[in-house]
Amino acid sequence: MWRPLVLILIIILIGITGFHIIEGWPLLDCLYMTIITIFTVGFREVRQLSPLGQIFTIFIILGGVGTAIYSFTKIAEIALEGGLKKFLRRKTMKKKLHNLKDHYIICGFGRMGTIVKERLEEEKLPFIIVDNNEEKIEELKQTSDSLFIEGDATHEEILIKAGVKKAKGLAALLPKDTDNLYLVLTAKQVNPSVFVLSKAMDEEAEKKILQIGANRVVSPYKCSGLRIAQGLIRPTLVEFMDLIIRRKELSLYIEEFIVKKDTLINSRSLIESDIRKTSNVIVVAVKKPGEDIVFNPSPDTRIETGDILLVLGDKEAIDKFENTYLGSSP
Repeated sequence: MWRPLVLILIIILIGITGFHIIEGWPLLDCLYMTIITIFTVGFREVRQLSPLGQIFTIFIILGGVGTAIYSFTKIAEIALEGGLKKFLRRKTMKKKLHNLKDHYIICGFGRMGTIVKERLEEEKLPFIIVDNNEEKIEELKQTSDSLFIEGDATHEEILIKAGVKKAKGLAALLPKDTDNLYLVLTAKQVNPSVFVLSKAMDEEAEKKILQIGANRVVSPYKCSGLRIAQGLIRPTLVEFMDLIIRRKELSLYIEEFIVKKDTLINSRSLIESDIRKTSNVIVVAVKKPGEDIVFNPSPDTRIETGDILLVLGDKEAIDKFENTYLGSSP
């Protein structure tokens, strides 16, 4: 952007200096003569030129006009390209934000936020990132097509702009526990039904964040410690769980489903539903509202509205289970 302007200024300075030395004119007359020459305005000369002055003017025309055309073309190109890109980006972003529904909001784009983003991308799930760090937002602009909002996620207007009223889930991953606490409180006030998972570094903060409405709280240190311990004691189990979570080297999936009122499986026991035979999946756990998770539920377990099922199987089998048992009953 600056190079074209510098070139024009250099030509102008050369013109002023040359006319002043050759013709002995006042600096204002020299400036005026240089400008009308470079920009081919077509006015008459300020004063009668000497032969040497005429030769100098020819060189100013040859060098200055070309430089001026090049410089203004470049300036216009940069301005148009930058402005157009920003305009189109804002327009596209606004349209996508308006259409967002059942999406996830990542508040805080640090190391954990980056991992969550990559996982959601792998699952092809809609999401938006909220962060007030200019460098991180600029990095997103340059390296990703992800939706983002630059702003403080603890502010209600920012969360509303991110579509929290229509969001399916929110990850509170801000650096400070106090900020995550305030973020959870704000999000739950705007949309009490949104699922909120928060990070907490301190055990006391973990309790408080749960008390104000977070559905889940994750302590990175605690999770890392437990994972290391399990890796030492049961390395094969940890490797197996990693394969399921990453879903890259193994075709097995664990999916979570909520049982609705009008589904086929509602008000039936597992043995009555005959899930294993029909869709070749395993119901590894059942969580009833307000109760603890029951792993390896008995065949007599009755499935009811609001129950959450954890189902294990390959992609095709899980899709078949969802279509057969969780679709609307006839």
